[in-house]
Amino acid sequence: MLPSDLLSVWKRKGVIMPRYAKLSDNNLSLADSLINSYEVHLGKKKKELKSLVTELEDKGYEYRFVRSLSLLLDRRSSFLCNSKVDPVDLRRKIFQATEQLGLPTTFDNRQKIIANVASSVSLSTKEVEENFYSDLDGELVLEKFSSPSSIELLSAYNLGLTQTLLFEASELYFTTSGNWQNIFYAIKKFGLIYEVYEEDKIWVKIDGPASIFKLNRRYGINIAKILPVILDNSEWIIKAKVLWKFTNEVCDFKIESQTHSSLLKKQYSTHITYDSSVEEAFASQFQALNSGWVLKREPEPLPAGKQVIIPDFTLEKAGIKIYLEIVGFWTEEYLQRKIAKLRQIKTQMLLLVNQTLACEKLSSLKNNSEFDLIYYRDKIPLAPILRYLETKFEEVKSKELQTLKELPIRFTESIVDFDEFASRIGVSKEAARTFLTENLPSDYVAMADVLVSKAKLVQIDNKIKEALIPKGNLSLTEAARIIEKEGLDDSANVLVALNYKIKWRGINSEQAEISKIH
Repeated sequence: MLPSDLLSVWKRKGVIMPRYAKLSDNNLSLADSLINSYEVHLGKKKKELKSLVTELEDKGYEYRFVRSLSLLLDRRSSFLCNSKVDPVDLRRKIFQATEQLGLPTTFDNRQKIIANVASSVSLSTKEVEENFYSDLDGELVLEKFSSPSSIELLSAYNLGLTQTLLFEASELYFTTSGNWQNIFYAIKKFGLIYEVYEEDKIWVKIDGPASIFKLNRRYGINIAKILPVILDNSEWIIKAKVLWKFTNEVCDFKIESQTHSSLLKKQYSTHITYDSSVEEAFASQFQALNSGWVLKREPEPLPAGKQVIIPDFTLEKAGIKIYLEIVGFWTEEYLQRKIAKLRQIKTQMLLLVNQTLACEKLSSLKNNSEFDLIYYRDKIPLAPILRYLETKFEEVKSKELQTLKELPIRFTESIVDFDEFASRIGVSKEAARTFLTENLPSDYVAMADVLVSKAKLVQIDNKIKEALIPKGNLSLTEAARIIEKEGLDDSANVLVALNYKIKWRGINSEQAEISKIH
């Protein structure tokens, strides 16, 4: 966060935005220059650094921009009072000496006072002069400095601008692609007032500092603290209503990863962490099965009244999504809160419950059709989970097949791709394949992933025959090339359907030849 007097914004037609620093050559050069100045000034006084900042302002750089970058570098620095004695104690002795020797109204009298104090503290007069004000800000010495890259510095500046502007927000809205566990931990840790609602995505609304008269400065700072946690994702959208104090106008603010991620560059973590060894072992073993179900860790939160619950995993296949929650070793109070939340969720969820818990309480959830329970002791069993998933998949597939049977389906294209057809109708590929192969139109032939019209197969057969006539033979590679040009990838099955056989000479397809079976 930056001081409000360094905030730089533009405002137009009810929209307000920070004046972000673009990653231009000019800005990167300025950032590099400042970083280098700090690096070469190790062991030197802070006032020397600040004189360089003033020089850059004099060269025409916007003063708020330069001062903000310098402030951010100060936060990465350690300044030390490099004094042999306590400066406060030294000043006290000098003031005491003036009571005895008189005020330093002349140069000689001043030197006399300093000499008297120097003698009492075993320092030279020069050392007294140097240490007299050595604890003042400009006299502090740069002891350590952690160098950022120029891009990191500009990104930190843009983040600081955003945080400072949001200090004036009455409402803050955001959605992200993940990291929800850390986000809600931060929201609760910082005592922020929030609501969760669902539109096309899960959105979180946070009451801003300007929304409640009694909220203090600390609340605004806490709003600023949560911003980096939101940005710690590959995708995000942040919106706010900002009360611009200079005009008393409510303005709209909006940034999103698609257009602003390069300016607010954040290295989001791709490393998946687990809350327990049970979760980690389950994830590892399930993924090793290659079951066709995609396991995702900590998906989007699910609204549960005015609160949210973040399931441990989702399992997805062919458009079907099942949430999975592992209920491990918890306190009685936690379990009661968990059950209260679960009862409010209207989503298909599988609960994996450790039998050492008070399972009779969780068993009451069986009355809710949205929930299914599988019990375990030390290790989560995979077999019953797979059976459960396949049962759910077959239930959905059965409904999809019924939907397909009720549709008047006719094809005019020569090639019908199962994936494309399934996407167009809104069913799974497996349901589309089952329906089309079991209800095969009389003028089509079924392949692994497509239907091909018999007319198209005749057309391909004629082209293969044309290529065969001049040579008397045709390599498998040439035949596959002809088939691919006609829009089909599955050359082996096409050749079988056209009554060709493949004569192999080794494993090289260039040497393999095709011939018609008579």
